[in-house]
Amino acid sequence: MSKHPLLVRDVLKRKYFESAKLIAGHHGLERQVQWTHILEIKDFDTLINGGELILTTGVGLQLERETQIAYLQNLIRNEAAGLCIEIGDYFDHVPVELIAMANAHHFPIIVFEEIVRFIDITQDLHTYIINQHQQALTQLDTLSKTFMELSLMPNGILKILQVLHQDTEAPFLFVSEDTKSFYYPVEAKKYLRMMEEHCQQLELQEPLHLLSIDKDHFVIIPVNGLGQVWGYLCMHSGLPKPSDYTLLNLERATMSIAHILMRNRMLQERQQSREDEFILALIQGQPVDIQYYQSYLPIESRNLFYRVVVFNLHDEAKVVPEEEWQEIQLQNAMYVRSILKKLGFFPTVSVRQHEIIILAFYIAADYMKDNRDSFDQAIAQIVARKASQFFEQLTLTCGISNVYQTIESVHLGYKEAKSVIQMQHHQLTSSIYYKDLGVFRLLLQQEQTALLQFVKDYLQELLLLDQKNGHDLFQTLTVYLACNGAKNDTAEQLFIVRQTLYKRIERLESIFGADFLQAPHRLNIEIAVKAYELLQKTAPDLLRF
Repeated sequence: MSKHPLLVRDVLKRKYFESAKLIAGHHGLERQVQWTHILEIKDFDTLINGGELILTTGVGLQLERETQIAYLQNLIRNEAAGLCIEIGDYFDHVPVELIAMANAHHFPIIVFEEIVRFIDITQDLHTYIINQHQQALTQLDTLSKTFMELSLMPNGILKILQVLHQDTEAPFLFVSEDTKSFYYPVEAKKYLRMMEEHCQQLELQEPLHLLSIDKDHFVIIPVNGLGQVWGYLCMHSGLPKPSDYTLLNLERATMSIAHILMRNRMLQERQQSREDEFILALIQGQPVDIQYYQSYLPIESRNLFYRVVVFNLHDEAKVVPEEEWQEIQLQNAMYVRSILKKLGFFPTVSVRQHEIIILAFYIAADYMKDNRDSFDQAIAQIVARKASQFFEQLTLTCGISNVYQTIESVHLGYKEAKSVIQMQHHQLTSSIYYKDLGVFRLLLQQEQTALLQFVKDYLQELLLLDQKNGHDLFQTLTVYLACNGAKNDTAEQLFIVRQTLYKRIERLESIFGADFLQAPHRLNIEIAVKAYELLQKTAPDLLRF
């Protein structure tokens, strides 16, 4: 690694190559030489990593022509920098077939017609490469400190681009959907529209993208923050593939740009404390002055709808110190807001220590207002962040309300979303939508004593029999109802033979009557079953018969 990598062209100017001749691969002089290697064997796949300048006396090339061709093909395939051959006792000439192949692949072949000491060549080139490497590390360290200093200054992104340009003499751009784009020098502006359009199509997880359009080459590196791509640092390069030094330099620059963007977003979130007050007032059903909080709401529209989305963050292991929660809250708010905006929502967000409340506004035609696709995408991306350092130790659950239009309904939507989280906690639903709770939506609104009486009216005799005799009549009943009275399916799910099932059904008929599968009798029993399941989870101490 070096700021100015050693190329084959440079090697030919070294003193030990004064009598050398380049006989093939004249268009490959820009190949980078990362090391030298003396290679006298034909099987060497595991011995080189790419970028080596190969030195040989030709002792391994005395074999038939096919072996010589295979040897050169192997070097090209393993991306060696070039081949140096000493013409002499072991190898007296380079066949035309090898020259033609090298020219076709722009692979330099250099011959020494006089005896040379390979040890002198390797010592000279290795010393040069190591010195360049040390200089590059020093330069990278200096630039890293410069980038960090600039990240604390006004207009830091533009100043970082200026330093990059001074170091490489290449044009630079920073493009982003969320913030202002920058470029330096002025001539780089001609690439701005092209880079913006291209970056919109990039895969978010792609760490490095090389783009070549005609004779223009670009290096594109994402600027990441909070598990998202906030923008792209773009460099117009003179070479299709940049040096390792350049890539390391760009990585350090992207980290400093990410710090700038992070700080700006955190300042914005801190300034939005009124937004948090606004949501808390709404979910508590308090009257609010909409005009006072209008900046947190999208413009009213007949096709403007919203759902209330609630995330519950439970720190079971108590791994997050209390003093760190405020920072985590800010970062969570930024992350959630960014995800929702990119998916077309107009989010209003409140983040508390163990809860994120979102009013997710969106525009939709009436027939599409219940569409869940965008919500599913948003939730999937937010939940995926559990793998990051902030959600890693937290239990994350989500609930989503029905669709509303009037802001006065926020407190209802909040209760609905919390009900979903409660039902997930009790493992009574796997859905994140309130609409999918079915009859539980009604049962949750009833007093527990009323539910208990309803259960007693319909199930008490069956439950007492199970307690007394250790039977499984309740389980048989629930499975039999779920299978809609299909005996084969019921027996299979209960893992019992049909004769055993028949006896249990007879017992059920003696309790409920032979017509217990008919409406409305069946409906009452099914509701009682659901009420019992709910009480088992929420108030087990009440279930005494």
